[in-house]
Amino acid sequence: MTNNLDLSNRINQNYPLLSKKEKQVAEFILEHKNDVESWNIKDLSRLTETSNATISRFCAKLTYRNFSEFKSFVIQELGSTPPPLQVPVKISSYYTQLIHSASQLIKTKQINDFVEAIHLSSKILICGVGNSGLSAMEMKYRLIRMGLIVDVVTDPHMMLMDAVLLKKYDLMIAISNYGKTQAIIDACTIAKKEQATVFVITNQNHTPLTNIADQVLFASDRTSIPDDQFINSQLSIHFILDVLCYVLLENKSYKENRKKTLAALDLR
Repeated sequence: MTNNLDLSNRINQNYPLLSKKEKQVAEFILEHKNDVESWNIKDLSRLTETSNATISRFCAKLTYRNFSEFKSFVIQELGSTPPPLQVPVKISSYYTQLIHSASQLIKTKQINDFVEAIHLSSKILICGVGNSGLSAMEMKYRLIRMGLIVDVVTDPHMMLMDAVLLKKYDLMIAISNYGKTQAIIDACTIAKKEQATVFVITNQNHTPLTNIADQVLFASDRTSIPDDQFINSQLSIHFILDVLCYVLLENKSYKENRKKTLAALDLR
């Protein structure tokens, strides 16, 4: 999958694998991506205060064959995204970049596995903390309207208690941007011990959370957009929710249940 990804997705997916110096290179490149055409490998190692060997290892971990391929791919990406001028156009462009990145990461098999796990589950528990907790709540309301038995938990202590009560054929869905929130990791570890299925929606691969999960849906990380005035950590996660719900509503029973619940609201 990695070979088909753009630079920001490659960095985000493999960030936990990078050394401290390689992370330094990644952050510099994201901040100065428009200058890449003027660099050779010696220039980049000098600018990042690293070495040619570090640059080569960085490229290899992102699955570029060498620095030349890295440079060629990034120049090609830059040619397709001219910089916007006005703020509304700029934000629209950022949204487009995030959705494009998110669509790169979603694979049909992973979506189908998620949908199948939801079909087969006796009970669904969704967990998330902070902004991810808000996305967890949104997912709960969507699934409840389809007639599914769903609960959500955003409190770290309650996560542990709810996780230990899960059983085989129950499904835990964890939402975590970076997969490093200890409460989420602990709850998922407990859920696995209780033989529940654990699915995860997250940004980065090779984390404690992805190592636990039975299946993962990867969301695009907003840090791929080097603009500290742009604040949005959940857009690509909501894109995933939209995709999941769209596929779930191909089930006639779920679709009918949603119509019923919406109609009940209209009766008030």
